[in-house]
Amino acid sequence: MDRRSFLIAGGVSSLATIALPALAEPAFAAQEPKAPRIKAGFLAIGLDQTGRVTSLVDLRNGTDYAAEGRTVPLVSVVLEDGKQEAPTQVQVSRRDPRVLVFSSDKVTVEVKVVAHATYATLEVVGLDTASGVEVQTLLWGPLAVRANQTVGEGVGVVGDSRFVFGIHPLNDKTIGAWPREFASFGFGADVESRPYGQSGTQNDWSAAAKTSWGSILRAYTYDYTKARIRDGQIPTGPLAGAEGKIVGSKLAVYGSAPDLVLTVLSQVAQREDLPYPTINGQWQKVAEATRQPFLVLHDLSATNLAAAVEFAQQAGIKNVYSVEGAAGPWKSTGHYQFNSNFGGSDAVATQMATIAAASGVRLGVHTLSNFIASNDPYVVPAPADKRLTTGKTVKLTRPLAAADTTLYAAGDSGGGGYVLGRRLRLGDEFVTFSGATQVGAVEWQFTGVKRAQWGTVAASYPQGADATRIAENQYGGARGDLPIVDEIATRLATVCNTTGIRNISFDGLEEVSWNGWGGQGYAHMINGFHRQLASQDGFIAEASNPSSNSWNAQSRVSWGGIGWSDSNYDQVARNVTFYRANYLPLMGGSLPIGGDTKTLDVETNLARGASLGVNFGWFETSMGSLSKGPNSKAISAAVKIWNAAIAAGAFTPAQQQLMADQDKNWHLGEETAGKRWTLQEMDADGNPVGTAQTVQAPKPGFITPEPTEGRVGELYAFKVTSSTPQTVRYEITSGSLPAGLSLNKDTGGITGVPTKSGARAFTVTARNGDGVPDAAVRYRLNITTGQAG
Repeated sequence: MDRRSFLIAGGVSSLATIALPALAEPAFAAQEPKAPRIKAGFLAIGLDQTGRVTSLVDLRNGTDYAAEGRTVPLVSVVLEDGKQEAPTQVQVSRRDPRVLVFSSDKVTVEVKVVAHATYATLEVVGLDTASGVEVQTLLWGPLAVRANQTVGEGVGVVGDSRFVFGIHPLNDKTIGAWPREFASFGFGADVESRPYGQSGTQNDWSAAAKTSWGSILRAYTYDYTKARIRDGQIPTGPLAGAEGKIVGSKLAVYGSAPDLVLTVLSQVAQREDLPYPTINGQWQKVAEATRQPFLVLHDLSATNLAAAVEFAQQAGIKNVYSVEGAAGPWKSTGHYQFNSNFGGSDAVATQMATIAAASGVRLGVHTLSNFIASNDPYVVPAPADKRLTTGKTVKLTRPLAAADTTLYAAGDSGGGGYVLGRRLRLGDEFVTFSGATQVGAVEWQFTGVKRAQWGTVAASYPQGADATRIAENQYGGARGDLPIVDEIATRLATVCNTTGIRNISFDGLEEVSWNGWGGQGYAHMINGFHRQLASQDGFIAEASNPSSNSWNAQSRVSWGGIGWSDSNYDQVARNVTFYRANYLPLMGGSLPIGGDTKTLDVETNLARGASLGVNFGWFETSMGSLSKGPNSKAISAAVKIWNAAIAAGAFTPAQQQLMADQDKNWHLGEETAGKRWTLQEMDADGNPVGTAQTVQAPKPGFITPEPTEGRVGELYAFKVTSSTPQTVRYEITSGSLPAGLSLNKDTGGITGVPTKSGARAFTVTARNGDGVPDAAVRYRLNITTGQAG
């Protein structure tokens, strides 16, 4: 194997030749130990001889992005006693040149590095310990980067306008985040909380974080071969099989130009067998169709479904969606059986989905993830399910009679952190309490105890009986632990497969992290659901939060909105910034409408969304309001016109800036459906102000310059970009790309390692939807044999 092909296939090279990847040689070939480096796309990760990250180099120009003075091991472990064990040396394995061996006196970790053209994978393939040493956690990094112009917390991307770094978990147990209990090992004190205002994850399930001096990328894997206490109070595990073990922890790392990140993530997802949901065959992360709005109804039922579908059609909306209160059309959250509005059965829900589909409208339902309602079979009737999320179990220090309202226990209250509420389980009985105070050296007093809660029966308990703290959800019910999360994911997938429901939202998704499982909980809920879908095309799955463990399977996040007490235009703008940094579809959240809402108010709010280039994901209302209000027809017409113009990308930057002025009102008139409109400023009484402006859908074509020159044996990356958001795929329709390069049909990225010199001419065609004509462009790409200087 020659030096150049080793870099491409093996991923590990000599640090001494970092600026010239074509000249690099395998580290194992040296007579004296040399510090290795890892090549991942355009990124080179340099390590010193102890395995600490010393450089993060953009191979295109040699810029080192490593944060000065903040070198940490690429991989380290936390032992059973909670102490971090860092390697003291790293070597290339003589058995396999793709394996780096990180070792100390106590622990040896073997990491297999495999480099693909645009990214590399790192996988733990071996973990050995000295006698008597036990490892409970493996830590990846964190990689400390001096740039923080871009921080994609959920997707795991940081960088600036020229270069970005990314990490991406490749299985459920590799968590793109950092354990709260080990924050001190990962620059926790330097992390800035919520840089996007109220939006953003920036917590223990964020793979990237902004710091006071730059940014970090991070991941970890827990050992769950035995039961453990997470975050100081939550019992977790054990997990059977490979998922409970650290060996197999695997992630992708990469460096890329910002406009090619989605191309890299597309390649990672498809090559590493991650979820890849599509709409009409197009990857959802780049599909305009992913942003389509829902008509969200608080009273949707079999009785008013026909009227709901009719309004949706008038408004150009293809989805009707049920939210009742904070949840959907369910008897209870947990087992998720349909309530009377959906006929109390899957069979009636199937009929409703069929009726909607006959009119070209999809049916959707809201959920509350692993929230267990207090009337759900998981908690009633007794005995309650033992798989609810709990805090610690303590022992009664005194007998408790069936009528007692004060109890005493040893140790502590069993709560704190993510263990919310004031609820205990004694045998099969649930009780609540008003206060818990320490009254002795080891004794706690629980006062205001209410017996026989959640339909259970009061009983007597002897001294020494167990009292287990129950982790309540945010509505006062219970929280399902991982086995219940799996059951809920299966139940919801079964609902969608059997009824034809095609839209769903996992609200309160944070709870599947707060049960002690972090991003692993996200993965079990979202990925577990997605894997069981019979058809993964055309299904839109929202969630209240993204994580890098579920980013691939989630269609979108749509927070907040305009017209609500807890959100406003400025917050929606910050949300859009967050979505852009996380390579998520840009959304405007929820817009409340009603049959008596002034049409001018609706149009002005739609203009606010248009100023940000976003659709509102939810038009939230009730059929009771729409059926009685005098403005329903005018509102539906306005929604249809505005959404068509936004989806077409018709507003110019100057027009978007005008509509961002929150003191102005707007009206949009339609001249040619889907192609041409007039934008008119209005006064508060609905009278025109000034002259109307023409709004025109962009002409189908390309906005990309000629491709840059490439070199044989060196990574090449270039992106073709259509002028219209209605493009559904890219194709080479004549000629061919240089050998070694390929075109990503979803993103327009052209990547690969050229194998032959010479020039090739080819035509790229953008296939467009929604009646927009296709467009084509002819390019000439030259590949030389010269090497970068």
